[in-house]
Amino acid sequence: MSTVTLLIGSTSDRKVVKESEMMSVFKDVGVDVAIHVISAHRNAADLHRFCERAEEIKVIIAAAALATALPGAVAAATGIQKVVIGVPLDDYGLDSCLRMPPGVPVLTAGVGKAGLKNAAIAACQILAISDPGIAARLRQYLADRTRKAEYNVSLD
Repeated sequence: MSTVTLLIGSTSDRKVVKESEMMSVFKDVGVDVAIHVISAHRNAADLHRFCERAEEIKVIIAAAALATALPGAVAAATGIQKVVIGVPLDDYGLDSCLRMPPGVPVLTAGVGKAGLKNAAIAACQILAISDPGIAARLRQYLADRTRKAEYNVSLD
């Protein structure tokens, strides 16, 4: 089982995941990720069983669209024992990522494609704390994407 898992609530969410380039972050940093389609509403029992067996998973990214309860449901189903990063894929998913009750942490990394890519980077940051190899590859990944500062530029 992978140390990072991406949960999406519907197969229709695959397009935005692909367009987000989040998978290239994991590939470049050398982190295995598994993707599963489990709806918090349609597959509640399956979601609970999956989370109970998720011992090797360190970080779960739960994408939320159409007001899905997936991020909070995942946090609850893991007994608040796993890092859960919620990514609202649209305006409907915002509340399910941002409005968690006290004691149920769901991190939020942004909205849509940018949020998914940020969630991938954040998951790698979390793993880098205890894995020097991931830390080095993440440092290189970020350095390769850093832009030089420009001073005294003209607006002409």
